[in-house]
Amino acid sequence: MLLSNKTDAQKQHQANSWVNRFFQSRKLQFFAMSGIAASVVLISSQLSFISPAHAEVTSLTLEQQQDVRSIIKDALINDPELLKEAIIALQTREQQGTESARQNALSDNHKAMYETQSDPWKGAENPEITMVYFTDFNCPYCKKIEPSLNKLIEEFPQLKIIVKMVPLQGEGSKMAVELAQTVWLNEPEKYAKLKNMLMSSPRRLDSASIAKVAKLTDTEQWLGKTDERVDEMVHDNIKLMRNLGIGGTPSMIFGDKVIPGLVPYDVLKEQLEEVIEAKG
Repeated sequence: MLLSNKTDAQKQHQANSWVNRFFQSRKLQFFAMSGIAASVVLISSQLSFISPAHAEVTSLTLEQQQDVRSIIKDALINDPELLKEAIIALQTREQQGTESARQNALSDNHKAMYETQSDPWKGAENPEITMVYFTDFNCPYCKKIEPSLNKLIEEFPQLKIIVKMVPLQGEGSKMAVELAQTVWLNEPEKYAKLKNMLMSSPRRLDSASIAKVAKLTDTEQWLGKTDERVDEMVHDNIKLMRNLGIGGTPSMIFGDKVIPGLVPYDVLKEQLEEVIEAKG
């Protein structure tokens, strides 16, 4: 029998019962929108999209729907903790969704992160743990985090750091990455000194400062003679950042952890120790 054929008392009782089920099944997540007013509006929209399992609710008259809104509004006013719990529940679900998406991205892009043979690297040749490091030669925060990464390698000889160079900071960055990647591909023994000198530049790199570093590192022959493979490598690095949801440099990845931005050495060390412990 439809709700509209019942007595007023029965109608009110069924409306109350439905509201209780609605609170429990939806876990109040939608109430996090913007307080009571938004919640009531959202309830109204929800009434026309009830699944067949709750088909009796779609038979509510306009007056009965208004009664439902009034009941919900009173519940929120009389028990504000409901709204607080709803906000917490929604935030928790969003965080879980973000973390799940991140872990899927790490899994899907594992080969691109760890198995690209043309990437520069430093540290252990046969590592127990590997970090992927996105960096830009003109990024001031990358310059500041470099000493911490070098210290990690000293303290953890089982660590290998794969360097993904990306030119995000203008033409100077692009020229520096092209030179450094070309040197790595052709004279890898000169790469470390070149990279360190480019990173230690106190000002933004330009053609003049890059040429000076090239002269000091005996890599001048590669200026303006970019290896034909470099453009594809740089493109792949930027694409990988996008696939992983990384928006800038520096960014570090090891295990299932993504650490963006400039962080203290102690934080890097703690996170690395957790990954090593988890690996057993």
